[in-house]
Amino acid sequence: MFDAQPNRAFSYSLSFHAGQYRLYMYDRAGGVYSRSYDLHESPLPLLRILCATAFAPASWLGMDDTFDCRLHPVITVDATQYFIIAKCFSSSVIRGRATNVWFVAKSIPAGSDPNNIFVVKDSWVNIERQLSEEQILEALKDVECVPKVKEAWTVQRDGQDDSTSLRHPAAFMSHFQRPCDHRTRRRLVLTPAGRPITHAASPLEVVTCLLDLVIGKEFVFRFDVV
Repeated sequence: MFDAQPNRAFSYSLSFHAGQYRLYMYDRAGGVYSRSYDLHESPLPLLRILCATAFAPASWLGMDDTFDCRLHPVITVDATQYFIIAKCFSSSVIRGRATNVWFVAKSIPAGSDPNNIFVVKDSWVNIERQLSEEQILEALKDVECVPKVKEAWTVQRDGQDDSTSLRHPAAFMSHFQRPCDHRTRRRLVLTPAGRPITHAASPLEVVTCLLDLVIGKEFVFRFDVV
């Protein structure tokens, strides 16, 4: 479901077995579930779930208001809207960073203007990391082979940072005897936008990309960034 709907932040589902039912919720911190209810003795909770599914706003059911998947898909970063040209990378994991990378343009048709084409990286970042990705890239901004951060933004949901903590409160997680994997949804707009290495035009381009990786790694250690 998350692969088919990149604008989905979390998902609900129901299971039925031997006259019992449960409600499940999955997001990038994993899954949680309710206790079992008897279908005949407790029909009211099921009716409430079905009514919520039918009539609740899409954002309450896990859809992301900042990602429009209609005819011309648009992704929002802060106050700026970008038209999605193509998907560059997509992680298939449910729990974790779940990174998606998109080629985007500020206006369409995109053309070939480098000032119009960018890369948007959308991922669920562990808030306990000592250094954020944008901090690392900012420290390396003068290195030629390292992409530059144009914008960095935390996705908002109902006026708050979109975080797995919103759906995994500590009091609730105590029933599962495990802490919540605290992750916040971040978007980076990067430039320049290049082709994936899998689309290299020649062996020379592959070697050049690998050389840039070596140079970038050397500067990471030289500047003591990580």
